[in-house]
Amino acid sequence: MRNLIICLILAILFVNPTNKAQAQTQNHTDKIKISLLTCSPGLELYSLFGHSAIRVQDPSKKLDIVFNYGIFDFNTPNFYPKFVRGKLKYSLGIGSFERFKRAYKYNKQSIVEQELNLSTESKQKLLQALEKNYRQENRYYTYDFLFKNCSTMIRDIIQKEIVGQLEYKDSNITSEQSYRELLSLYMTETPWIYTGIHLALGLTCDANASNYKKMFLPDMLKIGFDQALITQNNQTTKLVSKENIILSERRSQTPTPWYKHPLFVFGIIALIGLLLTLSSINNKKRFVLLDVLVFGSTALFGLVIIFLWGFTDHLAMRPNYNVLWALPIHLPLITILFRKNRPTWVKSYFKYHSIFILLLIAAWPILPQSLPYTILPFVVLILIRSIYNARRS
Repeated sequence: MRNLIICLILAILFVNPTNKAQAQTQNHTDKIKISLLTCSPGLELYSLFGHSAIRVQDPSKKLDIVFNYGIFDFNTPNFYPKFVRGKLKYSLGIGSFERFKRAYKYNKQSIVEQELNLSTESKQKLLQALEKNYRQENRYYTYDFLFKNCSTMIRDIIQKEIVGQLEYKDSNITSEQSYRELLSLYMTETPWIYTGIHLALGLTCDANASNYKKMFLPDMLKIGFDQALITQNNQTTKLVSKENIILSERRSQTPTPWYKHPLFVFGIIALIGLLLTLSSINNKKRFVLLDVLVFGSTALFGLVIIFLWGFTDHLAMRPNYNVLWALPIHLPLITILFRKNRPTWVKSYFKYHSIFILLLIAAWPILPQSLPYTILPFVVLILIRSIYNARRS
């Protein structure tokens, strides 16, 4: 039933007029309002960076619908493997504006509407393009966190279908910022998410994003549209004719207590490791289990990085310098660590590894890729245990 209703809506909006009815249809199109909806960030990971959608209103037919490029289905076969490998398909969906509004009101997220100042021809082209995008064979697309999401799809379709030249002029987003810096603005109150995302993201995210590229974020798309200009027939007008606040309530993230902050947690782990190391020196205890946990977990995480880097379609995760401290080559050492009489090369291995990690820590602030500061205490623990194993008799 729902698909039937949607088909009827599309038929009403996008039917091709005959010559006899063309003037009437053009007058009707003038009354249609097309808007950009920008939703504030939510508390869940999938909504942490906000959302964008297109609203279409036809008062004469009492239609008020939303085109939403952020639809995905949890019931998709092999959902999680596809998500991890970057092969999950998102789609364009259509729903009522009231339903869309209720969902964001329930989650206490604000909605700001920007009515677009489009010519009749631009409206017709855009509506026809949206209808074409919604067809069964066209509605699905491969999602990319930075380069193909709910915001970039809207940016690109409007850029392509609008009649005239669209130019973005916004002094508010002209400062140089990398993709990573832009994302960090949304994670100040969620340090564990900050740590996880920045461990997974690679060097690609440290490139400076142009004003156009910054619009992968809904807030930046809104800012870009706010000052964008359309030039047609030697006349220049603003892209946005009016801004409306649909919902004003914004739920804020609860700050993470200092004792739950990853920097503190990893600091405590490093301190415990240091105390156990000093104890093993004084009491000549080996604490092999500590080495297994430190180097084993590091090696396993390194394998995860290599998988995300080389065996997925996530462009934002390649290359990843975190593999420099999370070396997978530690893994074969795990069984050797249990031996009382280790091969002589093990000491040399840890000696050169200690030097390497020391240089890495020294270069941490100036590396081409920004590595998360929250993980630094654990890297120091890797250095401590590496030095201990290099000096162990």
